[in-house]
Amino acid sequence: MKYGFLGPMGTFSHSAASYFAKGEELVPYPSIYDVLLAVNGGEIDYAVVPVENSTEGSVNATIDALIFDFSLFIDAQLNMPIEEGLFAKDDIELSDIKKVLSHPQALAQCSAFLRKNLPNAQIISAASTSEAMRIVSESEEDAAAIGNKISAPIYGLKILREKIQDSDKNFTRFALVRKNAPSEASERTKTTVSFSVSNEPGCLFKILSIFSIYDVNLTKLISRPMRDRPEEYVFFVDLENDDLNDIRDALTMVKRKTSFYKLLGSYNIYDLR
Repeated sequence: MKYGFLGPMGTFSHSAASYFAKGEELVPYPSIYDVLLAVNGGEIDYAVVPVENSTEGSVNATIDALIFDFSLFIDAQLNMPIEEGLFAKDDIELSDIKKVLSHPQALAQCSAFLRKNLPNAQIISAASTSEAMRIVSESEEDAAAIGNKISAPIYGLKILREKIQDSDKNFTRFALVRKNAPSEASERTKTTVSFSVSNEPGCLFKILSIFSIYDVNLTKLISRPMRDRPEEYVFFVDLENDDLNDIRDALTMVKRKTSFYKLLGSYNIYDLR
């Protein structure tokens, strides 16, 4: 079995993929889209991608790709604590650091630390936390990277500061994604769907009322712009599977009443917090 993830080696996605792979082959990809493209094309069996961070919110690159670009299914969710560190080639004073590199989500998760301790440093976005570490390892400048501590030995970097994230309860939800729908199982605890409704007063309320009628708990609702259709939106919804019959009946009604409907998966949640 092959598990793809946002690379290079040493990213938080790498850690999440390792949890699911249990020693099976891990394959890094340069972007979230590339990971999902690979599982869609059969290059790998599973893709492990971030869906939401507790501090910075939804990862739109993942959500948009699942809604618009591919017919894939979420097979499991992993809630993984995220502890960010600051790394450099040498032991350097924070006041001497001229540049800080990382993935935009990681930079945002450490924004308070950066404002307080590195107010004059140039903040630079990278494709991933590990890519930021690679760039710093090859740089001759006084630069540092924010990322996962498992990356430090890979790129020969030293830890300057540990646990610099703004919240000590910071965690990311990762999705295990596959091409074929998993078999239905009564123990699956969560369902994710996307849908759109007519741009008319009360249309969204009518759909949400269906979940209320069937006593289905809606735990997440976000909207994403509909591609090529200005001022129209697609909704991304998480539901708790307290009663599978209620879920099935509610979704049958939702599918009938919406202009676009897509089941993204029913799955279990694994929590490492």
